[in-house]
Parts: sequence; structure tokens; C-alpha cells
Amino acid sequence: MVSDIHDTDPESSPLAQRLETIISAYYRNRRRPGYKEMTKEIEQATGRSFSSTYLWELATGRKQNVTGEHLHTLAEFFGVTRDYFTDPEVSEKVRRQMEFAVALGNGKVRTLAARADGLSDTHLEAILAVVNAMSDAPTHDDQSSKSHEEPGRSTRA
Repeated sequence: MVSDIHDTDPESSPLAQRLETIISAYYRNRRRPGYKEMTKEIEQATGRSFSSTYLWELATGRKQNVTGEHLHTLAEFFGVTRDYFTDPEVSEKVRRQMEFAVALGNGKVRTLAARADGLSDTHLEAILAVVNAMSDAPTHDDQSSKSHEEPGRSTRA
């Protein structure tokens, strides 16, 4: 049987499943690169080296002995906490957040949701207040569409 090189075995380690989930989510809206190209992106973004073979072994469940430094590098690159890879509750929470963001169809929303994981209630409330204020404010597009209307006429209902 031929399988996709990105597939993990359903019986593979929780780490492999979580890594595969975050990789798939990260590259959802663009072509997913091979592990060699992916590790180049990781190195460019984090300044730390990462073997493409080691990443492949982790993602496919062939290796499970990830170092703390590698967890930190992966967490930084994918915009999650290290706990995403080690704590089932955290990874499930992030997975649900990613599913919700995917449903919204915006990669920036996915990044925001993943990065917000682990913030205190106070910080989450502050972010929510900013988002609410921004969603109530007129956007640049709203202003430019008004400038094209005839005086005294509105295209809005």
C-alpha cells in the first residue's frame, strides 16, 4: 500500500499526531512543503537549526524523544505554547480553536487563536475589547465606498 509521506499512522504517538495537526493547519491555505523546505522555514523564523530527518521522524511517529529545545523551536514557529505538544488538554483546546478558525477561513484568525492560548483572562478580555472596538470602527473600505456615493444618497439599507 502506498501512503502519502505526510500521513501519520493512526497508532502513532500523540506527539506525532499533534505535530501533524499543527503542520496541516499551518499550511492549510498554501502548498505544504517537504520536510527539508519546512526546516529551512523554521530555521529562518527562529534562528535555530532543525534536521529535516528529525522533523520527519517526529511527525511520522518514528521518533518520540523530542528535546525541550526542539519543542521550544516548534512552538515558536507554529505560534503555540510548548504545552500544545505535551499536554492533552492544551492540545485539544488548540485543536478546537484551529477548527473554529478554519471554519472562519482566515489564516490570521488561526494565528491569533493559537497565540492567545494560555493568556490570562485579563489579557483575553483586553484582546477581545480591542477586537470589538475595531469591528465597530469604520474600515478604510467603508470610508472609500462612501466617497463614491452621490451626496444625499446612501447605498446602505
